[in-house]
This record gives sequence, structure tokens and C-alpha cells, in this order.
Amino acid sequence: MQGSSWMALLEKVPAQQLDNLLFITSNGTGIAVKGIVRAESEYVVVRGRLLGAAEEGGGFFFVPYDQINYVGFQRQIKEAVIQSMYDGKAPPTKLGSAAPPEATDAVDATSVQTLAPVPSPDSDSGAPKPAAPGKAALPERLRARRTSDEIPNS
Repeated sequence: MQGSSWMALLEKVPAQQLDNLLFITSNGTGIAVKGIVRAESEYVVVRGRLLGAAEEGGGFFFVPYDQINYVGFQRQIKEAVIQSMYDGKAPPTKLGSAAPPEATDAVDATSVQTLAPVPSPDSDSGAPKPAAPGKAALPERLRARRTSDEIPNS
């Protein structure tokens, strides 16, 4: 595929699915995409992590379009999402821009449940809390344990 074809395909992906993309490059490197930072005519800049890497942080990758072998989704999505990408029902994604706030952090006011307040650690709940041993108390406790464990010679 040409660079313009990859760009057109990526623009069809719904904004909610941009953190679900998976790039496999021509040399077999897999990139779990967490977001598209910028799309240029020859390459795309993505935030993500290499497949098989255990670290959570990840990084940024500059991926030339001519090195992309295929694009997929990391997690399962419904066929209706794919159909909506091609029938024009899904709004086009503006590559290189952050996802709209309602897609990432917004909370529907009707779905919010009122939870019982959680007491803070500083609040007095009536039960005494054991004091954490200080640096000076710890060696004393260890010495006391060692002397109580010793068996006297008779």
C-alpha cells in the first residue's frame, strides 16, 4: 500500500479505537498503538509499546508507511464498527490530534453512582491502630526475639 492509502485507512478508524490499533512492520516488529500523535505524508508518529515488552510506559515511534505490513486491532471489536468505518456512519478521525474529551474522560451524569464515603487514614474510627516500629525499636525487637529463642544449656 502507498502512504496515502495507509493514511486514508487510519483516518477511517474511529477515535475510540485508536488506542486499540496494532501495527506489524515489514521486519516483523509489532507495535501496540496507544494513540496517533501525528500523521505526515511519509510516516506516522504513534505512542505505544513494542509487542512482547513487559514495561508499561512505552514510547514514541516514527513508522514509515512503506514499512507497515498490516494494521489490526489488539482487542476484539464488533463487525458493526468495521462496517461503520466504510459506510460513512463513523465520523472521520483527525489524525495527529488528541481524542475528543467525551471519548476518553467524560462521564455520563446518569451513570454515576453515589458511593459511601471512605474514611481517610487520618480519621479516628474508634479502634486504636498499632504504631509502626521506628528504626530504634526494630533492633530491640530482633534482639528480644533472639534471646527468647535461645535454649539454655543444662
